[in-house]
Amino acid sequence: MPRALCLLLCFSSLAFAQVNRSSQASSPSSAVEVFYVVDVSTLTTYNIDPQTFEPTAVGTTAMPRSKYPSIVMSPDGQFLYYLANVSVESQKLYVYDTDAMGVPGSTPVQTTSPGHISNLLVNPAGTFLYSVAVGPPSQQEITQFAIVRNVIDSTTGKLSRPATEATYQLDTQPSGNDCSLSIVGFNPAGTIMYDAILCNSPHASGSLTYNERSVDLQTGALGPDQEIYGFGYYAGSGYANVQIEGNVLFAFDSFDNQGPNANIVDVFQLPNVTAPAVNCTESMWALCGDFGHALAHPSGSYVFLEGSSSSTDIGQVNLEAQQIVEVNSLPFGVQMFSPDGTIAYGTTSAFGEIHVAGFNIANAQVTPGGTISLTRIDDYWSAAERY
Repeated sequence: MPRALCLLLCFSSLAFAQVNRSSQASSPSSAVEVFYVVDVSTLTTYNIDPQTFEPTAVGTTAMPRSKYPSIVMSPDGQFLYYLANVSVESQKLYVYDTDAMGVPGSTPVQTTSPGHISNLLVNPAGTFLYSVAVGPPSQQEITQFAIVRNVIDSTTGKLSRPATEATYQLDTQPSGNDCSLSIVGFNPAGTIMYDAILCNSPHASGSLTYNERSVDLQTGALGPDQEIYGFGYYAGSGYANVQIEGNVLFAFDSFDNQGPNANIVDVFQLPNVTAPAVNCTESMWALCGDFGHALAHPSGSYVFLEGSSSSTDIGQVNLEAQQIVEVNSLPFGVQMFSPDGTIAYGTTSAFGEIHVAGFNIANAQVTPGGTISLTRIDDYWSAAERY
């Protein structure tokens, strides 16, 4: 796997996955809040109490063994898609049906061998599953990346009729401009897909390009790429962490060669990408100039920024006033949200457990919850909702 692809996948598993969930973030949810932990070959399903935010284990499922598993859910949480590594260049994709508590069945309803793929995402309507297929490199280290669409059976969740909707020829030479492709997500209506191309040279120079494509809701066909955000850096001088929630694009930009407090948080109201609606520097909010891990909330109304400690400060985004104002904090590093944004999950420097807290979108109040113990620090975990 190319170096850049590994970096982008690690990033997208936490950040990009949030984009597809934002359509449910603006209204109270009647869904069962579900949290999955995969420990080598055992998936444990937890339900989170929506009042106390205490987790309860409700079932375990033996899963195919995988060092780097990945889970993607259908929007209603009924179907679970589990990608497991078979070899360095090949995976198996398993489709599971889940019960009312989100627990997957003991056996998959379908098993496919899609080759070397990554970045699975289901569109907001739950009708198509998209993935990035990675072809073997040529002698010149040029690799074909493709966005592949599968049709989802609404009754069983099974996949059929895979079709290549877009292709890219990218340099993947480790000593050159090592590039990779990622699907970022969709707008709430599902009519636009966002993708990203990351390129990184041996001297830590490179570029990140974020694009949008139109999506045909009936066929799943994609239109041509149109760039919406770009970021270049030289000699490890910076990085852009771009997330899209609803119709709001967040660019968490780091500039390591410009001294302390040089980071910025730019917020764009899509489709306008010519100028940020909010340009947050250290003069507006000190943490905008010196953040570590950063997450945009699924509502598109808050940013969660982690500073030098393992705590997270919460800033409210006001597009009309063109500012971000600190409104609350959490005593752990937030890594993930529930699909509706009412629950935050994260870790502290001690690792070994996941902290759970409730988040009130209307007033930014937080409610401390329980914890989930991990067997290994590299256990895979994912949040979902079951309707």
